[in-house]
Amino acid sequence: MMRAASMIGVGCAIACTAPSKPTTKPTIWLTPSPTIDPTALPLGDQKYVADAPRAGAIFTCDPRMFQMTGGPGPVAVGAWVDRSAGTYDVTQKVWVGGEVEFPDASFAIAVDGDRRTIRGNGLPVAESTGVYPVGPSDPAYRYDPNPNPITRQDIAFAIPAQPTLASTVSCTYKEVGITIDGVELQGPLNSTGNDELAYNIQDSCSGGSQPGGRYHRHSLGDCVPRIHERNALVGYALDGFGIFSPYDRDGNERTSADLDECHGTTSEIEWDGKRVTMYNYVLTRDYPYTVACFRGTPTRNAFPSLPGEPPQR
Repeated sequence: MMRAASMIGVGCAIACTAPSKPTTKPTIWLTPSPTIDPTALPLGDQKYVADAPRAGAIFTCDPRMFQMTGGPGPVAVGAWVDRSAGTYDVTQKVWVGGEVEFPDASFAIAVDGDRRTIRGNGLPVAESTGVYPVGPSDPAYRYDPNPNPITRQDIAFAIPAQPTLASTVSCTYKEVGITIDGVELQGPLNSTGNDELAYNIQDSCSGGSQPGGRYHRHSLGDCVPRIHERNALVGYALDGFGIFSPYDRDGNERTSADLDECHGTTSEIEWDGKRVTMYNYVLTRDYPYTVACFRGTPTRNAFPSLPGEPPQR
């Protein structure tokens, strides 16, 4: 079980329009490594498929999610995006400022028989967020004037405690899992089918708010517990399999090239206090960043629906 409280009230998250203090850039995105060049990350624009899983793309249940026009989102393309080269320089990206904490954040995980139950209120435990809505004084406002406050949610669902590989791979909707600080994890594309991490502006925890007030991430982030550790559990996918840090047991940073079409691998991991060899997903700094399809059987409609969102099937 996990539960955490912080020091500053939710009222600030809803009402503040300017950062309370400067936020440093997220180091996990900026750190050089032999396997990743943060100055030239590949863009994931339009890299989705609906017929069958494919390496380097997400396998979506509903491609219409990425074909919307005129909706909320970025209003300008940052200079860090190089469409002609098909890359972006994350070291030059702007991030949403401010530090807002949530004293009533709650999150709990428990194993009950063959199910792992997950409950929370959607607020991140043990860390702060940027200030949402994004205020005009924040440099991020020029690119992505996110108007959505962060609000409490009712998160309650169950996944298999001991997941098994399904006979067929399943497609994904927006939501793919949850990190162990209680934050929803979504797929990598925005509503126009472009790379969310490249075009939209997140806070220094790689998170942001959306219509309906849900705080969420599309990738790894500095604030995810254990994210800098080797081969560490950092979350759960909706099919029950674990989501792990980008570093293998020897400390090497993994990339999508090291993983299968669902962004996972079979390896030795720690699972509920035991060392086992089993399938697991991995968060990486390159597209598609997180779960691209499900190797197990996912729990659908785990999170509250977005305004106007159809039910998942």
